Amino acid sequence: MSNRAGIAIAGESNSGLVRKHNEDSFCVINRPDRDAALAVVADGVGGHCHGEIASLICCRDLARGFLEASAGNLDSPYAADKFLRDSMREINRKIFQRNYCEQQARPMASTLIAVIFFRDALVMGAAGDSRLYELDADRQLRQLSVDHTLSAEYIREYGRDLSGHSVAYGGMIARAVGPRSELELEVRHFPRGLESRYLLCSDGVYRCILAERMTEELKKAATPREAVGGLMRAALLGGGRDNITAVVAFPDGGA
Repeated sequence: MSNRAGIAIAGESNSGLVRKHNEDSFCVINRPDRDAALAVVADGVGGHCHGEIASLICCRDLARGFLEASAGNLDSPYAADKFLRDSMREINRKIFQRNYCEQQARPMASTLIAVIFFRDALVMGAAGDSRLYELDADRQLRQLSVDHTLSAEYIREYGRDLSGHSVAYGGMIARAVGPRSELELEVRHFPRGLESRYLLCSDGVYRCILAERMTEELKKAATPREAVGGLMRAALLGGGRDNITAVVAFPDGGA
């Protein structure tokens, strides 16, 4: 389905071939009466208690806030920026308070990649290692988000790769929703390419699929639904070692 933002979106989630439970969640809000569309992927952080609850709260509360917001409160990228910051601050507070009350050995937490699409722009909110990709008009794939892992943050801070020294710690999540009282959410604005296609995904997708295969699936698909199906099949064929969630957005067209 398309809306006044001129975009069609589809998504799917799968527990994969190894995990018994699916701790990923996603949501898509793309109504014909809105100038903006919302897409979210959240991944309950592995090893944390009730990660699936944290990811569900992220998606549910963002979707509810987006639907309840008046059109005037989401009529520009700057309004979307404020919406994401305010909403995620409140969601983080809710999950943090629940952690405090339940006093689990490990607090529940979730990664997040949330995107609000407008006709000529998009606003991204991110925490953790779920990703946003763009396949541009030249059919080149690039990652718009940055990973908030210990290794990636160490590289950005010191220009050195931590992962070679400690693989176990290098991949640990440095930012997430819920474990701390204050959320360090990265919000960025991007121009939206008229022919660009976008992919939001959990790490279960990009750790099982080479970038070349991701590019191929996004290029050859006629609809977002077809692209999602191709990516899910490719991730399962790649081992399906983790939960797998993909949301794909195409300009106009049907889903």
